[in-house]
Amino acid sequence: MSIPNGVWQEAPPDPVTAGLDDRPLRVLVADYDGLARAMMRAALNDADRIAIVLSAADGRETVQLARYYRPTVLLTELDIPPAGATDLITKVLAVSPTTRVLTISAGDPRAALPTLRAGAVGHIAKETSPERLARIVERAADGEPIIPGQLLGPLLELIREMPDGGWRPLHSRLTTREWEIIELLEQGANTHQIADQLVLSATTIYSHVKSVLRKLGVHNRHDAIIAANQLRKHETHHPTNPHTPTTTPPPHPPHIPTRITTP
Repeated sequence: MSIPNGVWQEAPPDPVTAGLDDRPLRVLVADYDGLARAMMRAALNDADRIAIVLSAADGRETVQLARYYRPTVLLTELDIPPAGATDLITKVLAVSPTTRVLTISAGDPRAALPTLRAGAVGHIAKETSPERLARIVERAADGEPIIPGQLLGPLLELIREMPDGGWRPLHSRLTTREWEIIELLEQGANTHQIADQLVLSATTIYSHVKSVLRKLGVHNRHDAIIAANQLRKHETHHPTNPHTPTTTPPPHPPHIPTRITTP
């Protein structure tokens, strides 16, 4: 079954792969370059495990499609307008927390480091062959991080720069600022020393400490340090995404064809 202009085409299931994956992959491609979108769409549409290939030209359209289709994998250009991939990843994970995000670009892969902090699971070069692109997307969908060799050095440098207090969970009940305060409390710093270190007022530090105590359910700073270390271990081993919507998500389309592409 097909619809003109390539918007929709349905194919029978592959007898070789039928039943091997109960949840066919949904992939969303976000790129401002129409030719690049078309090439990636064509490459992915040939993969047996990929049932849906959607595409968007900017961040706003990407978020709308992500909210409705809940893509398994988002493949986004680093410089996607209007605000770039880092901003887009935050917004997509807010509406589709389980989406695995890969960034793609033709430039220096080190530019992808901020997107890894934002929640991306890897980065690939636009020079990647069509056959390899489909395999990489499938690997990402299966939970594998996709880290190019050029990023390993910068990632090791980031690890060396980690605070002595230990890892901060990627998704945490505490904010980054609150973790900074916990780490300084562990070093024995008082309110004014913390304020000097973070270049904030003492009043602001009091407010942050009060928030930490409330979130951790404790009544003093000593107990907050203990509770924070317990929380760090728990959130590291049992990660959750704070962007998970609290409202009922919009339903998926009542029927999703075996193959679908959008221009």
